[in-house]
Amino acid sequence: MYISVFIGGAMGSLVRELFSLEIPGLPFVTATFGINVAACFILGWLYAVRNRVHAHVLHLGAIGFCGGMSTFSSFMAEIARLAESGSWHFLTAPAFEVVFGLAAAVAGEALGRRYHASEALE
Repeated sequence: MYISVFIGGAMGSLVRELFSLEIPGLPFVTATFGINVAACFILGWLYAVRNRVHAHVLHLGAIGFCGGMSTFSSFMAEIARLAESGSWHFLTAPAFEVVFGLAAAVAGEALGRRYHASEALE
């Protein structure tokens, strides 16, 4: 299991770094927000299919990949920088992160359930 988490974490960290490098000029807060919401979506999908995949795949994807891809510490550092700069966005950014992250997780779970329900019918 540990190897699965390690491999998934490395892949998720690489995706996060490539995403932030691929879109130059995108504010760091926006890049982190997008990555975190995407990780929530993937985690929701993995939750929906958790009984249909091997435990190693679940650990690789959920704990490793999503954990490596998302970054709570960077997000909190960005919030602190916004607060220090006097921007009022430090109040709204955490709310957006939670609301959109939760919506993405629910959407991912719904899509995972729908996809695998239709797969079972075939």
